[in-house]
Amino acid sequence: MKATTAAFVLLILSSFLFGASASAVNLFVSDYIGENETFTKIPFNLSDAQYYIINVKEPSLILRVPPNGSIAILTEKPVIRDALLGYYALQGITTDELKLNQSYVDELLSLVDSYNGTRAKEFECKTYIGIDRFPCFDLDSCWRACYTPICQQLKIGSGRPFLELLWSFSNQSSYIDSNISAFAGEVSSTSEFTSTGQVDHLVAMLDNMKNISITINNNDMFNPMALGFCHLVDYNLTYLTQAKINLLTKRDQILPLLTLDDASDALYNNTLQRISLKAKFKTDKLCAGLISNNSKEVSSLKANISNLNTSGMVNRLHELENAGKLEGCSKMDETHILAAELNYSNLSQEAIAYSGKLKEVIMLRNEANSTLAGMQGDFLLYFRLGEFTSRFSQLNAGIDSADLSQLSSLKTQFGEFKAELDSANSNKPVLFISSIVTSSLCLILVVLVLVIFFVIMFKKKKKLTR
Repeated sequence: MKATTAAFVLLILSSFLFGASASAVNLFVSDYIGENETFTKIPFNLSDAQYYIINVKEPSLILRVPPNGSIAILTEKPVIRDALLGYYALQGITTDELKLNQSYVDELLSLVDSYNGTRAKEFECKTYIGIDRFPCFDLDSCWRACYTPICQQLKIGSGRPFLELLWSFSNQSSYIDSNISAFAGEVSSTSEFTSTGQVDHLVAMLDNMKNISITINNNDMFNPMALGFCHLVDYNLTYLTQAKINLLTKRDQILPLLTLDDASDALYNNTLQRISLKAKFKTDKLCAGLISNNSKEVSSLKANISNLNTSGMVNRLHELENAGKLEGCSKMDETHILAAELNYSNLSQEAIAYSGKLKEVIMLRNEANSTLAGMQGDFLLYFRLGEFTSRFSQLNAGIDSADLSQLSSLKTQFGEFKAELDSANSNKPVLFISSIVTSSLCLILVVLVLVIFFVIMFKKKKKLTR
């Protein structure tokens, strides 16, 4: 409970000591990451400031935040290295951990010595054959070294195949000896680890001892299913395994320090790359934001005017949609991006104005069409329906490809036409008579009446003259 309280107090104190908030750090970092990238941050406090390791898939930046809250990127390799050292120290990984204390060295040597103590059957076989007294490093030397009665029988009876087995066993046994000697020499002379290569070399020697031990027992001289005149060696490989575990555990504990120079170099290079890409990231984000907003605006406009499917409206929407994509935006500078966006904004205003005017025209068109439909079949309007229908068709045909000024004219004409239709509906009898009077049929009737009148008059006059 006390530890928890102390940690809480330290957290509160750190918020006062170091002025930059988490949101301020996030905002700062956002300038150095791409549109689809994410990052994590590891905070740690050193004596002079608060620090953050910024990971964008890998360590990419180290930020320093002093008490005044100003945020800065570490850009010098030695400073980056010192910050990493400080961070590792807070994790309990100090340069003292690189040192090999005597007890650690003694345990490694003891484990290998214990393994060496399980090689008795191997040494016994060498004595049994005779290569414990004479060298066996090629076929001739192995022939001479093989002096014991059993060995002489086998070399005479089997010849070269047996000598090759003997030679292989001698080499492998000597190789184990040399690895043990080299391992002991390196461990005893190493005061501290300075690279992963040192540890890996020691581990490789342990692996060699283990693998060769297995190979020796597979040699036909030891294999009871083959010659088998030497007893299998009871190698206790657990000692080698434990020594390897000790080395790898140590390596894992100090790995950050062993790879410090590589980590510092990588962080330094990543930092320079992030800084160089800052302007591009800013441009990419500006473009992505504008393009996204433009796309939403176009979609909203389309939804609001889904019933206005004229060629003029469709063409304007297509032009607006293309302009909103800001083609080549990521390769432009900010001035050209803003110019392209201004062009889109102008087209957007024009499209909105056009759609508004088109809606008004369509509304008047529909009202006129509805009124005209109600006139169909009305005898009193018979003489005018053809004219009204023809005028409506002419006005309606002009809507599809009309520009903004033409829409204004069409609005006026449809308004006047609608008023004329309403007037006709209100004055049907007068209109009917007027239509008859002014129609060509009426003229024909008048002519016929006059003709008949003159014919009658002519006949009457003719009778009187008789």
